[in-house]
Amino acid sequence: MASNHQADPRIKIGSVIRDTESGQIGIVRRAPDGTFRLHAISGDKRWEVDPVSLVELTSVEALSARVAVANFWSRNRV
Repeated sequence: MASNHQADPRIKIGSVIRDTESGQIGIVRRAPDGTFRLHAISGDKRWEVDPVSLVELTSVEALSARVAVANFWSRNRV
């Protein structure tokens, strides 16, 4: 994975993003060392990402992802 220490102006902390390498969707966070990490919308999973492989979701796609997660958790409560 390439170093992602350089700030990328198109990546906004807190935005919902798709990692094109894994196909997963997550919320952008910055790690203590300054790299970018995605946090899964549905839980505690986190992974470091290369900014080049990130694509911002449209507002409709982001809403759809959040609704899917909410539906999952409402059906699978323990």
